[in-house]
Amino acid sequence: MVEYRYPGVYVEELSVGPHTIEGVSTSTAGFVGLSGRGPLLGPLTSFMQFEPAGTDNPGANLALALRGFFDNGGRQCFISQISPRDPLESGLGAFDGHDVSVVCCPDDTTTASAAVMARHCEARKDRVCILQATQAVVSVAAHRPPVQSSYAAYYHPWLEVPSLEGTSKVMVPPCGHIAGVYARNDIEHAVWKAPANEALVGVTGLSQEINETDSEMLSASGVDSIRKFAGQGIRVWGARTTSPDPEWKYINVRRLFLYIEQSLYQGLQWVVFEPNDAALWKAVGASIETFLAKIWRDGGLQGAKPEEAFFVKCDRETMTQTDIDNGRMICLIGVAPLKPAEFVILRIGVWMQCIAARERNGS
Repeated sequence: MVEYRYPGVYVEELSVGPHTIEGVSTSTAGFVGLSGRGPLLGPLTSFMQFEPAGTDNPGANLALALRGFFDNGGRQCFISQISPRDPLESGLGAFDGHDVSVVCCPDDTTTASAAVMARHCEARKDRVCILQATQAVVSVAAHRPPVQSSYAAYYHPWLEVPSLEGTSKVMVPPCGHIAGVYARNDIEHAVWKAPANEALVGVTGLSQEINETDSEMLSASGVDSIRKFAGQGIRVWGARTTSPDPEWKYINVRRLFLYIEQSLYQGLQWVVFEPNDAALWKAVGASIETFLAKIWRDGGLQGAKPEEAFFVKCDRETMTQTDIDNGRMICLIGVAPLKPAEFVILRIGVWMQCIAARERNGS
């Protein structure tokens, strides 16, 4: 409380309305490079920054994947450097303390590494991983992702790109280019839009041609295909996670929830140690509702009205007296995410009256 020492006019600034919750960044990528132990590189904001900062042994795919990331819309990334003998967990752990929301390892396509990355993302609950198959041509009917996780997306096939010297064509796993597409999608649209039907920049071919039938079988198995279309270039043609759970089928739904969860986590830090009473519950509920209403207005949630898009409940129905006595404030939040239109069905019928009218008019 300000102490007023003499008569006069005093102007004070008061905080009105709910505390503002800002959305977190969703487009920063983390690359694990099997290039030999070294310091964490980054944040890098262009491929040109990597060239003087990188190691003498960047691995077979790291530099190409990084170039693909920036060519396809990536804005910022970190590079963790480990040796091939180091546990992958150590490379992923180097991103702690940084707002990395997508991770990948271009030089390790093994099933073991896929499981490590998926477990890492599931444990942290603030990022997803991009996985890729080996370069070999696969049997589409038998192809399956190496892990089942709503925190993982698995892409096939590899991409043909110009070499770093520009004198030949080489194959590279798609993870870096896909991470760039994620960033471009988030910046140009939003995290809730599916990062699919997006053209890949700097790609001249594929290690395996995928047709419509192949794409259908791969999609059913949780594999996101990359396809070449006449006149449209090479495009990402899938937006699914590897999870069999229908609620977490789409990568944009998982990333939307991560965006909401992390934004609320960071935006509600002011609540800690506040009196756990009805006034606090009301203030917290209002802040969350304001944040979710903005997502709904921007087109990120289903529903013609806010009450159809989300709900927030924070009162004695969500907390017991024991919860309150132990300092636990519990909010119940529900949101209705958008799902991508994977199947566009046009039902076309013949209106006989229209044909009869044209015949009468001689047209």
